[in-house]
Amino acid sequence: MKKRLLSLLLAVIMCVSLLAVPASAAGISGAKTTSALNLRSGASTSKSIIMTMPAGAEVIVGMTQNGWCKVVYNNTVGYASADYLKTVSKVSGNFGTGTVSGSDVRMRSGAGTNSSIITTLDKGTKMSVIGASGNWYEVCYSGKTGYVSADYMKLSVGNASSSAATTKPSTSASTTTSTSTGSGFKASVIGTSVRLRSQPNTNCDTLGYYSNGVSLTALGSVKDWYKVSYNGKTGYMAAQYVRITPSESYSAAKSGSVSGDSVRLRMGPSTDFAAIATLNKNTSVKITGETGSWYEVSANGQYGYMSKDYIKIVSTASSATVEKMDKIGIVTGDGVRMRSGAGTSYSTIGYYNKGIQVKVTGKTGSWYAVSYNGLSGYMSADYVKLSTGNAVADKIVSTAKQYLGTPYVYGGSSPRGFDCSGFMYYLYGQYGYSLWRGAGGQWNHNGTKVDKSDLQPGDLVFFSDSVDPIGHVGMYIGNNQFIHASSGKGCVVITSLSSSYYANHYTGAKRIIQ
Repeated sequence: MKKRLLSLLLAVIMCVSLLAVPASAAGISGAKTTSALNLRSGASTSKSIIMTMPAGAEVIVGMTQNGWCKVVYNNTVGYASADYLKTVSKVSGNFGTGTVSGSDVRMRSGAGTNSSIITTLDKGTKMSVIGASGNWYEVCYSGKTGYVSADYMKLSVGNASSSAATTKPSTSASTTTSTSTGSGFKASVIGTSVRLRSQPNTNCDTLGYYSNGVSLTALGSVKDWYKVSYNGKTGYMAAQYVRITPSESYSAAKSGSVSGDSVRLRMGPSTDFAAIATLNKNTSVKITGETGSWYEVSANGQYGYMSKDYIKIVSTASSATVEKMDKIGIVTGDGVRMRSGAGTSYSTIGYYNKGIQVKVTGKTGSWYAVSYNGLSGYMSADYVKLSTGNAVADKIVSTAKQYLGTPYVYGGSSPRGFDCSGFMYYLYGQYGYSLWRGAGGQWNHNGTKVDKSDLQPGDLVFFSDSVDPIGHVGMYIGNNQFIHASSGKGCVVITSLSSSYYANHYTGAKRIIQ
């Protein structure tokens, strides 16, 4: 019986040791929160709360005493109860800046002296700390990731600095950060060649480059970075290059007023996103959309989300008449902004170059309500030219897309198979237009010539080859793309006019529908 009681007691002790950080700690260690846990400015429940860390948050523990741990979380230092921290072998996140405190300190490939040496570091060298394993910091330096012993590095964070952490509380709204573990929110890239990085800083590896309008999932944020996922990759993008798409965008912005004191403007529609700023009562905001219980707003030149509980809608943002439209617009300048509302005071959603075609759904004053590639917003009418194309051309383009993948057959002009001119001959024939059968005949005898800069959906585009000045024909469908029966691809495909071969062999265009 005594042996059974002794075994039971030992088992209980082992379980407790797994659930909590040791009562005293030498050096540093990693831990995870076992539930939502307050990070405080001191080792007492009477101390002010810096932030609330979510369950599963990863922290670096620098010291444990009297049931309280001094920890670093998301570039912020504070105190947390040891009862709600579980020791783990490795943690990762944005922990601050490390400064080498010794001479010729080794950066290794792993967390131990048996790991290979990547480089040696001089005293005073600074780098980003992105994790911890045992008594080793995981760091990013000169584009490389490795480990440095905590005995030879001093960690500086957003609100304090010490060998592991100090106690000065933060009052900055931007340090109130957390990372979502949920399914995330729809977002899109704003800009060209935007980098997806392995950690929330510019010193770490680049996982890929993404173009304007690419759809992402935003999982949360760490300070000035969004944590996002795309095609199975998870990483970080700088906040200025990502926009979370509201589930409902307003065709005309509304005016609102903040109804509480020190209300947080966040990077996304959840408390899992960092606070950008705090707004005082009666501050005016422009409301451009909503997601669940959150409004998408802009205030004082900043774009973000606020809880509906703290915003009072005052009136519509503009008394200008809203004219409904259903047109195609062509962007006439480079770097033209799409904004979240009808005015220059609204946040920028994206930048678009000359020739891009957008759907125009309305007009408010001198601004068009537009949509492009899943994004909706406003563009100045000064930089958008309305297309004179008609519904018949749109229908022909829609019909053409139904035949994507249809085999290329030389001499073919039916759904069993097409060659290039046979495809155009068949499509226009379905709508009562009689074209010449060959590409040369269509160029010489059908329609009227149009400049490349004035292309509209439905126009025929012609190309030369090594044998004939008119060796190929396709149909322009908008956004610098054309659909055609390609002998090289062996089927009906969509191709960019900017692709090297077709850009070099472009001859001209003809408009069939006037």
